[in-house]
Amino acid sequence: MDADVKGKRAKKKPFKWTRELVRLALNDGWTQLEIAEKCRTQQSIVSAWNKGSKQGTEEQLLPLLNLYGHKLRRNTFKVYWSLNAESLEKTFYRVEGKIMFSQEFCDLRRDKSGKLLKKIPEHKLVVHHQGADQYRIVHQRRFAFKELRQEIEHQVEEAFWNSSVEELMDAEKLIRYMDQFCTKLLTSYPGDALTLPFLIRRALILHGVPVPGVMDYPAAW
Repeated sequence: MDADVKGKRAKKKPFKWTRELVRLALNDGWTQLEIAEKCRTQQSIVSAWNKGSKQGTEEQLLPLLNLYGHKLRRNTFKVYWSLNAESLEKTFYRVEGKIMFSQEFCDLRRDKSGKLLKKIPEHKLVVHHQGADQYRIVHQRRFAFKELRQEIEHQVEEAFWNSSVEELMDAEKLIRYMDQFCTKLLTSYPGDALTLPFLIRRALILHGVPVPGVMDYPAAW
């Protein structure tokens, strides 16, 4: 798909943080009428944005995004870290953007009869939406004591994951990445890996992102 066409579609799709963005402006002293004039719409539409009953498009909200987008991004972020097993060098990451997808890959602990005792998450994929058609994957592997074959536990979940942060990618590249990744883990985590292609497409569709190759059967209202 042409990059210009994708960019235009992204600007016209509903902006999921419309309400939060409008409230940042209102809290900064703007009136609904001033927001309506700035965004070239009606006050009744801004009122609906503020109530959360409607969402504006990125194109409509661009004046507010230019002023308050940085504050909105600061309100949606996660902190991760990694630890080099040999050098013990620590690296810390702050990743902005709402988490739109998260999938764990679990070791299924069973007794001798095959009964499932517990599921231990060992790998995890987290996807941050960083605006427009931009996504960033955080790939996580759980810390463990190899000698004791025991996982690290902590009340703060992010603390026991060794994380690496991928480069930005668009939705098409994100889907390809997930499709390829699932084949690598299919043997070790068949259930979690097998469902990954479906789950990432489902997450994108639920976020209003066009996904190629999906057969659409619209209702007749």
